[in-house]
Amino acid sequence: METKSVTLEESPAKTVMAGSKLPEQIQDAKPAGHQAAPKGEVASLSPATFSTFFTWRGNGLVNIRSLDARITANSRVFVSISEFNSDARQNRFIGNASMSVLNVSPFNGGFWTRISVNFGQALNVRLDVLVDPSWI
Repeated sequence: METKSVTLEESPAKTVMAGSKLPEQIQDAKPAGHQAAPKGEVASLSPATFSTFFTWRGNGLVNIRSLDARITANSRVFVSISEFNSDARQNRFIGNASMSVLNVSPFNGGFWTRISVNFGQALNVRLDVLVDPSWI
């Protein structure tokens, strides 16, 4: 099978070999046009920033919908993943399963998260969330 590289008009593509030996297209992202923090100052979170967590039991590649009325489509939502035993508040750990947060997409009233739990049986999963609801 022949592999072709495609170059988009807006920015030049860089071709690298991916782990599957297939060429991967790398593009530079464009800034969103929001004002950055002035030079020498640190960008800060809004006073409405909060953290919470959600739990789920399962394995495989899944899309999880998490509902919270404080989240809008313009919120900044950061998600991390860990495994837990019987109590999600007290006994989280890194086990033999590889687990990843792949995508996060906020919407008005919550967010979608695509996660991968690479293990042969269902596991207890905790998603820790940091939300800055009024970023824009």
